[in-house]
Amino acid sequence: MSLLFALAVLSGCTPTCEEVCDKLVACENAGTERMSTAECRESCEDQRTLYDETWDDVAKREAFDAELTCLYESECAEVEEGVCYDEAVWSF
Repeated sequence: MSLLFALAVLSGCTPTCEEVCDKLVACENAGTERMSTAECRESCEDQRTLYDETWDDVAKREAFDAELTCLYESECAEVEEGVCYDEAVWSF
């Protein structure tokens, strides 16, 4: 387990879009095989802004944070199988 991962888990903080996208692009699956880390991050940040600033939707913000955490904590194969999929959250 990496130190960064351990710190994120212990602190209970939601991983950043950068952390999640770095992982997803490294997995080379889950729809990111043709996406750069920068494109993933931009899409993720746009979604966060939509929930936080435009809609001010607490339920979707919490679901989005849960999705980010799941994506970050799950194995690549689990992500590819859809373990983190939440139909209530528009996935980046």
